[in-house]
Amino acid sequence: MKDSVARIDKLPANCFAVKNNEAVVDYVSKNDNAMGLIGLEWISDGDDSTTNKFLSKVKVVSVAGDSTHFQPYQAYLALRYYPLMRTITILNREGRTGLGTGFSAFFRSERGQRIVLKAGLVPKTMPVRIVQINPEPFEITK
Repeated sequence: MKDSVARIDKLPANCFAVKNNEAVVDYVSKNDNAMGLIGLEWISDGDDSTTNKFLSKVKVVSVAGDSTHFQPYQAYLALRYYPLMRTITILNREGRTGLGTGFSAFFRSERGQRIVLKAGLVPKTMPVRIVQINPEPFEITK
């Protein structure tokens, strides 16, 4: 938080860490004017009951990037518009083919990247689709 978000040496006294993401959501939901930071994967899967429970307790807000505000959507992450993001890198130091090599191969595979996509993150090897809906009605020409 200090080096990548606030870029300061010491956080103010009213900033602190809690044990896990669930504790952040719990604290924010019980304290007016509190804000918290959690990983996007904790709130992006609409099929997950834990995600839905979190989202019923708190409000996800937009974050300023340049002069515009952005929600943590995959497209905004991929385009680097959403400013609070990080890259996940897998390093494999095995001197032979083993469990680590198999895991990194699976993670890079289509199935592994679909898991990343389902988590609301941005896969490295799959395209991101941006859909813009025009609210104007279609005009029928004859």
